[in-house]
Amino acid sequence: MKKTNAKKCAFCDSSALSEVIDFGKVALAGGFLKKAEVAKEKKYPLAIVFCKNCYAVQVRDHIEPEILFATDYYFSSAIKTLRDHFAEYAIEVTDRFLPAPKEAMVVEFGCNDGVLLKPLANHGIGTVIGVDPAKNIIDTVKDKRLELVNDFFNKTVADSIVKKYGKADLVMANNTFAHISDINGTTDAVQEVLADNGVFIFEVHYLGKIIQDMQYDMMYHEHIYYYSLLALQNHLARHGLVIFDLKLIPVHGGSIRYYATKKSSRWAKNISSRVLDLQKHESELGYDKTQTYQQFAARVAGKKRQLMRLLDSLKKEGRSVSGYGASGRANTIIQYCGITNKYLDLMIDDSPVKQGLYTPGSHLEIRNNSALKKNKPDYILLFAWTFFDEIAAKCTDYLENGGRIIVPLPEVRITMHSAGLKVL
Repeated sequence: MKKTNAKKCAFCDSSALSEVIDFGKVALAGGFLKKAEVAKEKKYPLAIVFCKNCYAVQVRDHIEPEILFATDYYFSSAIKTLRDHFAEYAIEVTDRFLPAPKEAMVVEFGCNDGVLLKPLANHGIGTVIGVDPAKNIIDTVKDKRLELVNDFFNKTVADSIVKKYGKADLVMANNTFAHISDINGTTDAVQEVLADNGVFIFEVHYLGKIIQDMQYDMMYHEHIYYYSLLALQNHLARHGLVIFDLKLIPVHGGSIRYYATKKSSRWAKNISSRVLDLQKHESELGYDKTQTYQQFAARVAGKKRQLMRLLDSLKKEGRSVSGYGASGRANTIIQYCGITNKYLDLMIDDSPVKQGLYTPGSHLEIRNNSALKKNKPDYILLFAWTFFDEIAAKCTDYLENGGRIIVPLPEVRITMHSAGLKVL
């Protein structure tokens, strides 16, 4: 394994790093396995650190992106909540920033299976370009309206796009900007491809929600960075960009959609009160202080103890438990808490691509939703807790027949449905 920035901040190159949580050596959260691969699985160190110089929270040891993202099993379009989210997103950005969509150009890096590109094309945008390194995903996008590049977004790719198509009115990145090891190189690429009055719009999971809701399950190798507004402002300023607006959104358990532009752009002349208010709020909460993250780590350790006490109690009672939601979040909780097949019989996931594979680290077989009817577990441990309503709706028969759902975060609780009501 090549270690990148192990002793220095990936953003500002400072060595003033303070440890937040050390998860030890763990398997890659997205490294789902075929049965023959289980014995050959590799584990890598995972520690989260805070930079006292620029306030960036980040993974200490970076894994080569060719290892992390060569094969991706996350298809955004498989989740209705995300399809609806991106459909609304496309309407908003087109109406606000593209008065002449047929003449406009949009570039999205980390485009996944085109879940945003397609609704953008539906709104008549003239040139829609998607960039993604995961070949198995981008190859599934069969839409002649889209220009696709199977590569990592960098200066070379940006130069080739500019040469062939010109500058972009919008550059977009959604749940992607946290996954890029060479964050400075990628931000330079954004500068290169963005038009003078263009807008860089990106969604990232919000560090404030991670701290508030104890979302340590968002912390894994693939999620290299955990952004506060303060850290993003410092980073983008070094690349000639400024955040002029933002929008809090519920997706993925709490994210922020940021709107940035070049410092010379007309958009930079009016900074939204939302930006100024959040900047003040973060300073008051100490997102620029080491102590804040030490307190967070202590609370996370408490959540681990709470969940394991419950699972140990159910085990002693002879109750059966199945996991639901074979996500990166699940794999962090499982490996950090030490949840083995002693506690879980199997893992259920609605994505056909994952079914038949095994979870990293814990090696639980992944099956489809029909396993609920066949195995009749007493409890589901819902790792995909941010999609509770959507998943509970798929489990109506199971719940009506006495099944119960364990929600691990933000508070460990047991939920059952009775006459359509959630009873805690």
